[in-house]
Amino acid sequence: MAKFLLDTNILIPVEDARATPDSYASLLRDLQAKGHTSHIHEATLADIKRDPDVSRRSISLSKAAKYPHVKNSWRDAAALTKDFGEIRNDNDLSDAHILSALYDGIVDALITEDQGLHTRAHRRGLGQKVLTVRQALDFINGTYARIDYVLKSVSRKFCYELKPSDPIFGSLIEDYPPFAAWMEKCRKNDRECWVVEDDSSIAALVIFKDEASDETPEGVVGERVLKLCTFKVSERYRGGRLGEQLLRQAMCFAYDGGYHTTYLTVFPKQIALRELIQSFGFRNVSEQSNGELVYAKHWDRTQKLDASDAVRVRRNYPAWPSIFHNGLIVPVRPGYHDRLFPEAASRLADMPGDLFASAWSQGTPERSSPSNSIRKVYLGYTPTSEVAPGTLIAFYRSSDNETGVKSAIAAVGIAERYDHIADYEQAVTIVAKRSVYTNEELESLVRKPGLKALTFLFYGYLKEPLQRKDVEGRGLLDGPPQSFVGVSGNRLKLLEQIVRGNLEAA
Repeated sequence: MAKFLLDTNILIPVEDARATPDSYASLLRDLQAKGHTSHIHEATLADIKRDPDVSRRSISLSKAAKYPHVKNSWRDAAALTKDFGEIRNDNDLSDAHILSALYDGIVDALITEDQGLHTRAHRRGLGQKVLTVRQALDFINGTYARIDYVLKSVSRKFCYELKPSDPIFGSLIEDYPPFAAWMEKCRKNDRECWVVEDDSSIAALVIFKDEASDETPEGVVGERVLKLCTFKVSERYRGGRLGEQLLRQAMCFAYDGGYHTTYLTVFPKQIALRELIQSFGFRNVSEQSNGELVYAKHWDRTQKLDASDAVRVRRNYPAWPSIFHNGLIVPVRPGYHDRLFPEAASRLADMPGDLFASAWSQGTPERSSPSNSIRKVYLGYTPTSEVAPGTLIAFYRSSDNETGVKSAIAAVGIAERYDHIADYEQAVTIVAKRSVYTNEELESLVRKPGLKALTFLFYGYLKEPLQRKDVEGRGLLDGPPQSFVGVSGNRLKLLEQIVRGNLEAA
């Protein structure tokens, strides 16, 4: 059982007199049903006490009284600044005290929708313990990386194909009232979009267009420019990495399509989106008169990209590096491979579609899941002590005797980090937002020593998977791999050549 700390922005919507959002109500219900405990930090009470609305403040404090309280840290302001970042005001001080409870192990996780707090936690190595409501629900119900909704693959449509009454548009209009009129123009002008849908509504949406050079805002360079006009994930799916899935779609489309730059505008309050796009090379290049920030990602296709330069690799994603120093073939059992790489199914010979769909509903070509993210985590046992950042990773799906699907290399990535897992708590910290393992699976895996976590950037699939006979026949392997197999010298050159000539994003 875990101890969860509820931030102010969780407590108030749950406890005030207005209708409680569905996800928030589910959170409290599921926390109680699973035997977890909810706590309020003394710093959160200080936040509430600063509310100038006397009536609301009184009600909030009375509601907070029913939760066990966590006291402030022993640290003074100087120590809090050193450990948890700059403290400029009372809110920063509260955030630092809250993060200290996580750092010291007083609580197991913090639930908050405050993206500034997520950012501060991430910079101090605590990001995996700070969850949104959606991520907390996934954790509580035994899954980290996927949401148990059947989602269609990202599809490309015209705006006029989308139902005007869909809830996602109401949310967009609430944030930006002129959106309704602008969207009507998009419908009439055949503007295109990428959309992820469940059975009844839009889960996530990106509207895009080719931008003429005389239309681009200050700081956006390049002859061919792709503008991401709207980037929105519905409240129901926030925390499920659909934003990352759509960002990957946009970046791959732009890069493979020969665009020099892609850009979008965001308001300063959209901290989650800003953090996401900044981590993949978007830079704030200017500010518009209405306060929106212009973020652009530019590819310099003339420079050679060295895979060992992790910062440049991330910034230039999905550009494939020109130089590799290490390679690795990683064997993955069929079940876990199909969770990590659900789109691989359509490429593998003899994959029984109906059987596969029933075993993992998100795995068919028509369906997808948030496991299609850019950064993923693979867990496994191996004597390999180190994997250098920038290592080319080829994932070898072992044969499936039950279905007759043969071994093959289909998915490819580049290593970012490699961790030795000592216990369950460390496993949760590393993989909680990036893996496809349930709580029960993690608990089982950590019982056996030697567990490692490989965090990698996912780049895509081979157009034609390398079957075992091809892998061995071309000298990449001497036989079926039982553990990680290092690839160097001529073998590395061959593997890199094969990937470079056959890699596709989806």
